[in-house]
Amino acid sequence: MSVGNLLKSTTTVAAAQDAATISGLPSVGSVGIQVTGTFSATITFEATVDGTNYVALNCLPSNSGTAASTATAVGAFTVSSGGYAAIRARCSAYTSGSPVLTVRYVGS
Repeated sequence: MSVGNLLKSTTTVAAAQDAATISGLPSVGSVGIQVTGTFSATITFEATVDGTNYVALNCLPSNSGTAASTATAVGAFTVSSGGYAAIRARCSAYTSGSPVLTVRYVGS
């Protein structure tokens, strides 16, 4: 992978619907999503083709072979960016704490 095409977004969640989003993905590549912090919340991974309508996106956790579209604990996830206009990690349910969401794209 080349670091020549690098996009990154980091958000500290303070409420439901806060999100870390990367858009304008220039080519097929890989996206890494990391969730850190101490919190009680649900983080939903989503993608859009048209730039407006987001749908759930299954990402592969670093510690499992089973893809997931949500996270309720810290972790690192990867997914291919092929064909998407944007990918985000969004807090879909928030109770407490400060989850930090980082989404990073690296082009092939």
